[in-house]
Amino acid sequence: MKRKLLALLTIAAALPALPVLAADNSTLASPVASARSNEQAEQTIGAGITYGDRLFGDKSQWRAGLFGEANFSNGVFVSTSDGIGYRFVNNYNGFSFAASLGASGSRKESAGDNDNGARNRLRGMGDIDTRAQVNLFGNYDNGPFHVNTALRQTLGERRGTELDVIGRYDVYSTKQDLVQASAGFAYGNKSLMQTYFGVTPSQSVASSNAVYTPTAGVAGSSVGVMWRHALTQNWVSTVGAEVTRLGDEARDSPLVARRTNASVGASIGYSF
Repeated sequence: MKRKLLALLTIAAALPALPVLAADNSTLASPVASARSNEQAEQTIGAGITYGDRLFGDKSQWRAGLFGEANFSNGVFVSTSDGIGYRFVNNYNGFSFAASLGASGSRKESAGDNDNGARNRLRGMGDIDTRAQVNLFGNYDNGPFHVNTALRQTLGERRGTELDVIGRYDVYSTKQDLVQASAGFAYGNKSLMQTYFGVTPSQSVASSNAVYTPTAGVAGSSVGVMWRHALTQNWVSTVGAEVTRLGDEARDSPLVARRTNASVGASIGYSF
């Protein structure tokens, strides 16, 4: 869930979620390649900044990042968020499906450091390294209504499985502006929940966190709003805000300081 909702819940997304389609307006279509159709073949590069708490802890901070998306008419796409993939069903009665090979989320112990002197709950937990990840995407667009789903499977010993579902509605749409409201959730299997929210006995000894073994369930849900504005035919700006609330299994983790987190962000992209 911008991108990936689970990444937002645990390590924070680099950018706010972006829209899928503005009716008959490719300029305001999402740059995220896995959500586009083959008819919207173009490349986008850009940068963004967000402010929020990335670990549901004690500190909010500014973060900046770059993104790049390439979408080709033959169905192939390359994405900094979703990896290298192929769209095997394209706009069939509003439906499209795609698959890709990308990278899973990661987490560093140092991400829990706080300037206010609060204890770093991640100290002693060990780093979570990036792994290869297989992604399956399903999108549906019908007028102002859009639904995006993503099933992500981490390869290797972690075997974490994540399902992201988000719905969007075009509140206001013109050739130059798109205002969208969104709501969604992320579901994780036991392995994924243990990776990001669990504490093993050995981690407990090293970190002083209580042992915690979560089960599979909804990691969290979110609601948001964003405004996308076409500055020119090539340049588009996006601003957005989102509130995320952890599910019960994630909320009870000793790694979590609070259940609800709000974030705001802005980005600018150039398409060609």
